[in-house]
Amino acid sequence: MKKLIMGALAIASIAALAAEPVEVEKGRVAVVYFSWSPSGNTRFAAKTIAEKASADIYEIKPEKPYNSDYSACCDEANPECRQKTLRPIKPLAIDLAKYDVVFVGTPNWWGTMAPPARTWVVNNAGALKGKTVCLFQTHGGGGMQNLERDFKSITPDCKVLPAKAFSGSSVRSSVAALEKFVDERIKLK
Repeated sequence: MKKLIMGALAIASIAALAAEPVEVEKGRVAVVYFSWSPSGNTRFAAKTIAEKASADIYEIKPEKPYNSDYSACCDEANPECRQKTLRPIKPLAIDLAKYDVVFVGTPNWWGTMAPPARTWVVNNAGALKGKTVCLFQTHGGGGMQNLERDFKSITPDCKVLPAKAFSGSSVRSSVAALEKFVDERIKLK
């Protein structure tokens, strides 16, 4: 019985530590994101998070953009997501060595990250080693699903804080929730 109580206390202590925001110096935070459309939900979330976190912001852009028609985009992206295909992206001028915390944002496409975001993560898995990563995603009703699991399978050597999903249809009225997400993940020094 004593071992059971001690084990429960240890787990509670670990959970409490995990819930504390990570302290990070200003200027050592980046937001990297992919958004399908120019007025996209993920773009809005990323900009709001970057502003609250005093972070540098970088947009992942595919070499060949997806179709601007949503249905055509879905037809194009569905097989890429199901097969975990990497979609070529334009070079992103980011020196990850400058950052201790990286927020990574993507829309939820078929239960996971969009292929351009996956490509960026795969291409930067080594540079993310030892970093603290805060994942966020927007969705049209699918919620979080597999983003965190899929990210960790690509980058097992970084500290991934609990991911957060935001409904795309209400993200523009969710500024307080986006700011709370930042406050729960990091504390600027």
